[in-house]
Amino acid sequence: MARTIGARIAAIARKELGNMACGPNKVDGGDYFSSCSHHHAAEEWCADFAKWVWYQAGALHTGKLTPAAGSFGIYGQVRHSNPKVGDAVLFDYHSKAKTAAHVAIVVKVLPNGKIVSIGGNEGPSKETSHVLQDGPYSGVRKSSDALAPNGPLSGYVSPVEDDMPFTKAEITKIVKDGVAAELKTRDTQQKIIDLVKKGVEAELKAPIGTSGITPAQGAKAAVHAKDALAGLAQQLAELTALVKALSAAMPPPDGTGPPARTRTPARTGTSTRTPPPAGAETPSRTRTPARTGTAPRRGGSPR
Repeated sequence: MARTIGARIAAIARKELGNMACGPNKVDGGDYFSSCSHHHAAEEWCADFAKWVWYQAGALHTGKLTPAAGSFGIYGQVRHSNPKVGDAVLFDYHSKAKTAAHVAIVVKVLPNGKIVSIGGNEGPSKETSHVLQDGPYSGVRKSSDALAPNGPLSGYVSPVEDDMPFTKAEITKIVKDGVAAELKTRDTQQKIIDLVKKGVEAELKAPIGTSGITPAQGAKAAVHAKDALAGLAQQLAELTALVKALSAAMPPPDGTGPPARTRTPARTGTSTRTPPPAGAETPSRTRTPARTGTAPRRGGSPR
């Protein structure tokens, strides 16, 4: 099974234990970058050693690191807790000035929070400094443990391999900031508008279900239906106005106009009789005898 980058870093650092500034290192027999400049004229080489170990383990962007211990604070985010094997541990780091008193490599993290580290340029003097192992000592920020190579402890920086050493929230912020900046450019805005137009056009041309009718056709039919309804509404309004005009022209109903003529009842052939005085007898009618059929007709012979 392939080792993680942290395990590779710890293994490489352990092989260099006891070496001095000019090595010889276990890879090519040389020194640790510029740790042995001017033909064995030693310098403060703790950052040289940590950078060299990271480089041999395959960490990315080690070109950002310099012989200054504070350059590790520029390389990546300085965490105040949660140390990991392979991390660079910084001592007396000042974030504004980007300076540090010492840097070493974490090679072990204990369950109680203490750590073990290996660092270069450690010893009583520059002339006798070696690659030494320290600890276990407190891994708490601002602690100055007697077993630590320096103090106070400031924090940890992780090496970059294939993945970015950022939290989920940090990655989300980086993406949001990048998208927001990109969206502000005119070229990107026009591209987005063009993409939206093409998407809408394609969507409007796609049939809805199995009907074969596209949204554009449906919208057109809806507009036609709306126009037809508007026409009907106009006709209805005109008919309503016509009915009102006809009602106004009609004569008013009975009781509101001039009085109608009273017709005189027709006369009958019977005159009004005066009743007889009280006590008088009423004469009886004399009936005219009916004609017989034997009477001769005037101007003719009898039948």
